[in-house]
This record gives sequence, structure tokens and C-alpha cells, in this order.
Amino acid sequence: MKLKIIDYISIFIYLVVIVLVSVSAYSGSGTAESVTIEAAGETYIYMLNTDRTIEVEGPLGITKIKILDSEVFVEDSPCRDKLCVQASPLNKSGEWNACLPNKVFIRIPDSTENELDSLSF
Repeated sequence: MKLKIIDYISIFIYLVVIVLVSVSAYSGSGTAESVTIEAAGETYIYMLNTDRTIEVEGPLGITKIKILDSEVFVEDSPCRDKLCVQASPLNKSGEWNACLPNKVFIRIPDSTENELDSLSF
């Protein structure tokens, strides 16, 4: 079977669509304005434009979270492996970090999170 010109055009269009969707999915959604921290059944929202240190209580002890230069990161945690401390700072919409042993979850809300879509309408 021999490919025709329309086959090549179709393949090219599919590849362009795949590249565009991949780029939009993996690029950050933009600079974030706030961070949401969930711990011990409570939810806290902080603005990223104010530098501060936040201490939240979890089952293992206190997790220290720092907001500095519009980025948020875990400064210290009582967990054993400290993977949350080693993670990169968060500064873009949709990013998250978690200290699973201490049950602390940090996320930067997606900028489209509160918008209606066809599923929630």
C-alpha cells in the first residue's frame, strides 16, 4: 500500500496537534498568586507575595513551610526520608508537594480551577 499526499497531510496535522497539546500540558500555567496548605483536616490559604514561615501540625509533629520570593517550599519536617524537604520550590499553578508521613499537602491552585466547564455545568 502506497501513501498518498492526503495521508502525509493527515499525519503532519496529527503530529502538530500532539506537539501543541503536549507543550500546553507540560508548560506551567503561569505565575501563581496563592498557595493552599492542607493539614490535620484544616485548609489554609496564603498569598505568595508575602514572605513568611508557616508551621503546621501533623501526626508526627510540626512541618515548617516557607514562602520566600513568591515560592513555597518545605523547610523542615519530622518525617524520616525528608523527600518533601528535598523537592523543588513551587511557584507555578498546578504544582504540589506533600509530606505523606505527616499528612501535609501543599498545592498551588490551577488558575482555571474555579471556572465552569462542560462537566461541572
